[in-house]
Amino acid sequence: MRMLFQVTGLFLVLLISGCSSITERAGFDAEKASVANSELGVAYLRQGKYSVAMTKLKKAIDYDEDNANANHYIAILYGRLNENELAEKYFKKALELDEESSSIKNNYGIFLCGTSSYKKGLSFLKVALEDPLYADKGQAYENMGLCAEKQGNIRNAEKYFTTALKFNKNSPSALLGLAQISFDKKNLKASSAYVARYNKVAPQTPQSMWLELLIARKKGYKGRTGSLAIKLRRYFPDSKEVKYLEKLKIR
Repeated sequence: MRMLFQVTGLFLVLLISGCSSITERAGFDAEKASVANSELGVAYLRQGKYSVAMTKLKKAIDYDEDNANANHYIAILYGRLNENELAEKYFKKALELDEESSSIKNNYGIFLCGTSSYKKGLSFLKVALEDPLYADKGQAYENMGLCAEKQGNIRNAEKYFTTALKFNKNSPSALLGLAQISFDKKNLKASSAYVARYNKVAPQTPQSMWLELLIARKKGYKGRTGSLAIKLRRYFPDSKEVKYLEKLKIR
């Protein structure tokens, strides 16, 4: 029995060795395979096909664990799946592999803000902005505005959103953020203007529709308020904004 095991083991070693030499003869390039799978993974991620994206990104890392792009995007994917410990792990790995990447710093900053690590998240977003070659500065300011808003630092949020609009006058998050800030400051004229601009460049959301409804209600436009309430219930029946309607008894 022992002899049979030894022979079988030797056969497996020879078989594996043979496969390896075949692979080498075929000119298999693990690094290129990693890049190809990484690019496919990113494409599927952008399409919202998370399962196949995960398969491709994991395969990319299997072929080359030092593929910064694959580590970066699998971190983003884990973040979207609320697997925060794994997202943190891969973001750190991606930064180790490409410590100069402003894109990785920006996305890591977004992730940190999303997990309530506002101070640290803002620091990474600011570092990304310091790169003179970073192309998405408007997006970074928009992200900083969202982070500061969540943090409760409305003054900074307003400043960042305003700067974001200088880079992109149609930034949806900046427009909606400034609309909300203006409303909270009782500046209905500015709030209405920002909402109108938002509606021209982005689809309505429960948040945008709710804010528009509140503005109409403050202005005493009962018909407009009722119309928006109907639309909110029809298009976003499960939203928290519909629950607000019930609390305020808006019909």
